Amino acid sequence: MTVDPRLRVLYLLAVAVGIFFLHPLWQVAAVLGLQMVLWLAVGLPPRRLVRQTFKLWGFALFLVLSYALARSDEGAPEQWVRWHWLKINVAGALTGATMVLRVMAVVLASQVARAGDVRAIAAGLAKLRVPRMVAAPIDAVLALLGGAGGGGGGGGGHRHEQPEGPREGFLTAVKRLGRGDVAPLIGRLESQIARAEKHVATQFGRHPWVRDVALIAGISLTMLGFKAIKILPSIPFAPGYKLVILTPFYILASLLTRTRVGATLAGLTMGTVAFLMGDGRYGIFEIAKHVAPGVVSDLGVPLLVRGGRQPGPLSWSLLGTLMAVGRMATIFCIVLTVQAPRVAYALLLPGLAFQCTFGALSGYVSYQLVRAAGPLGAPRSAGGKDEEAALRRAEGKT
Repeated sequence: MTVDPRLRVLYLLAVAVGIFFLHPLWQVAAVLGLQMVLWLAVGLPPRRLVRQTFKLWGFALFLVLSYALARSDEGAPEQWVRWHWLKINVAGALTGATMVLRVMAVVLASQVARAGDVRAIAAGLAKLRVPRMVAAPIDAVLALLGGAGGGGGGGGGHRHEQPEGPREGFLTAVKRLGRGDVAPLIGRLESQIARAEKHVATQFGRHPWVRDVALIAGISLTMLGFKAIKILPSIPFAPGYKLVILTPFYILASLLTRTRVGATLAGLTMGTVAFLMGDGRYGIFEIAKHVAPGVVSDLGVPLLVRGGRQPGPLSWSLLGTLMAVGRMATIFCIVLTVQAPRVAYALLLPGLAFQCTFGALSGYVSYQLVRAAGPLGAPRSAGGKDEEAALRRAEGKT
């Protein structure tokens, strides 16, 4: 049975919003149980359900312990027991468990909503009249990840462009970057933009906004490729190390697109596709983690390049640090959403320090990449306003 993609989007929104209006543990558990039943009903494999649940164990342990070891808010029930030398707030631990089940319900609903058609959410967004500059890049990336669209990379349904990262090792790539050699990054980006532009032009013709969509989709595809690199997997002591390479691509999105929210759209596209492909721990909440650096980039880049200035590595490092703070702020927001006690925020501070460190280190890569990326597209110039006006008029007609 074919499900209208609009219903998939609305279902996901209903679960994501409605679950936080339920407070008793049994009600939240019932919604989670329903998602598990639907998971099996739509044909998703049980093993994948176990794997998806296991991804959340670190977050679950962190949240439950935060509640179990802290005093409850004024008026909230408390039930302390002593286990050896440790005092545990049992009522608080149950509250933490309720919060974890809420997040799990949304994560599973995220997968149920897209079951059977990875592009259904993008199609649903388009049918719900979401702006084309939002829906079109998401659809293009999903299509090109599946081998569709031809254009520059192994057609015939072959999954040649599945994001598996560059052929050379990560350490080799780091050494290249240390010498200022960003040619492999530029080459990969050019290839992805060309594929995206051909695909989008085939779908929508040669409208003024097609180039921006292609840039956003190409940058998102490139970022997804590097995000998928698996070195030092699951290292809890150095989270965010890929920001060294990912952060500069947000900056390129701000510089190369005509729209003033290019990096925001690139983050939204990357985060949405990653979420739809089952990546990350937090389901739909993952999207915000990728959007926040884009918002900071779109606000900061115009200030740095105003008047034709060419920022140096130090300026880009400062912006990279602010983007890392924005990314980490979304994690704090997730913790805030589940109403974690104050001690939880203190436990997140080491992660913030690592994120900021890698964000700062990205400045040198950003400097080199911006210098080499000129031919890929024209940054906003004095004539940019006229071109943006034409872009808005074209969007209004389509």
